[in-house]
Amino acid sequence: MSDGSKKNKIIKGGFYLTIVNTLSQFLAIAVNIVLARLLLPEDFGLVALTMTFIGFIVLFTNMGFGSSIIHETESTQKELSSIYWINLALSVFSFLIIISTASFAAVFYEEPKLTPIILVASINILLSPVFIVQFKLLERDLEFRTISIINLSGTLIGSIAAVIGAYAGLGVYALVIQALVSSAIRLVLTLYHKRWLPSFYFNFKEIKHMIWYSLKFKASKTALYFERNIDYLILGKFFSSVILGYYAFSYNIMYTPVKRISYIFSEVLFPSFSSFKNDKQKILRGYFKSVNLIALVSVPAMTILAFNADLIINVVFGNKWDEAIPIVRILCFAGAIQSVSQFGGIIFSSIGKPEVSMYVSIGRTILTASAIVLGVQYGVLWVAYFLVISKILSFILFLLVLNRHIPFSIKQLFFSLKGPLVSLISLSIIYILVSFEYITVNPSMLLIVMLIVAFLVLYIFDKKAVFGILKVLREKTK
Repeated sequence: MSDGSKKNKIIKGGFYLTIVNTLSQFLAIAVNIVLARLLLPEDFGLVALTMTFIGFIVLFTNMGFGSSIIHETESTQKELSSIYWINLALSVFSFLIIISTASFAAVFYEEPKLTPIILVASINILLSPVFIVQFKLLERDLEFRTISIINLSGTLIGSIAAVIGAYAGLGVYALVIQALVSSAIRLVLTLYHKRWLPSFYFNFKEIKHMIWYSLKFKASKTALYFERNIDYLILGKFFSSVILGYYAFSYNIMYTPVKRISYIFSEVLFPSFSSFKNDKQKILRGYFKSVNLIALVSVPAMTILAFNADLIINVVFGNKWDEAIPIVRILCFAGAIQSVSQFGGIIFSSIGKPEVSMYVSIGRTILTASAIVLGVQYGVLWVAYFLVISKILSFILFLLVLNRHIPFSIKQLFFSLKGPLVSLISLSIIYILVSFEYITVNPSMLLIVMLIVAFLVLYIFDKKAVFGILKVLREKTK
């Protein structure tokens, strides 16, 4: 594939993933609103513990060799078949470990309800290896339109199943069903769109080089897992499932948009950066453009949510979530920072050095763990405050490591964040003026004023980027 056709395919892929993830984001928000009104804070806390425990076991029992398929760009039928069977075997092993240790998790967290929830949720472990090779082949070949259809369908049907389950009174199991149904739909659609079948063949020597890359990639993912989930691992021990539910709810409000936005870029950029792995400056330029596009949406959005949390949560989710409001206010700023730093690790994976991403994640994990250990001594709000500080330090750490491998100037970084920073400062000034009663407006009017200011700043400082997106949208809808 020529560079021109590859670039065009990447642009189209970015378009499709952007549209689908935008739709998925609105869908996720709508479903979270419904589920938050139907379920209890305790349900969200129990699911958070369940998913964290399962993820923790999978870290050490399943290598996840899919990344090597993308990095290799070309693989033989024998190599793919060997990867398929080793993935399947490790997933079965993971499943057996999880169901045999579920009761220990319940004892450790002093939550007897955890055992049956873990047993049901662990079924998801058996679904992934059935289609993961086919899905990674779609990613490797930049088939983002197909991937978009698969992901949106899984999210939609899984969400419908969760809402039906919640209305039927299934409680916490409605959230578990959501994940299971979503994976099942992705399995069926992936196998339909990618008609590849494994041969009854396995040869360790033929995939040794792929396994070595996957082990380095897995090490990076392991460190990243602890960075993102160590809060649940620790907080689940010190706080009740109800308080953990408030924290999980607040974290999801902050993290779901961040995850969706970053997912778009991660899914497009890892395979596309891998195809340009010998041109580091091209990767760097693509990264800063991506940072700009993410920040111009996430920074003002998270800031507006933080400053209007009372109004938004009471109106949208109901007053039973009032205790989550102060946590949301704080964690939104952590989300704004995380949105621009979260997907940066793909740069190291794309240039064949996923171990560097692992080192960065280890540093971030230490910062996050330190923040939580300090915070739990004073309460959940202090956990949130310290997490914001840890996110700032984590971003600085990443930039220092990135500069060592691909040198860049502070001017490049500032230029990519110029508009979002002005938006953050402008919105903060408005909030301070209203808080100290220099300006008197009701909560609804404050929200409207902030939205107007955010759009004005976006137009003034990122007009070119916005018009570029609109141009792509116009071309693709013709």
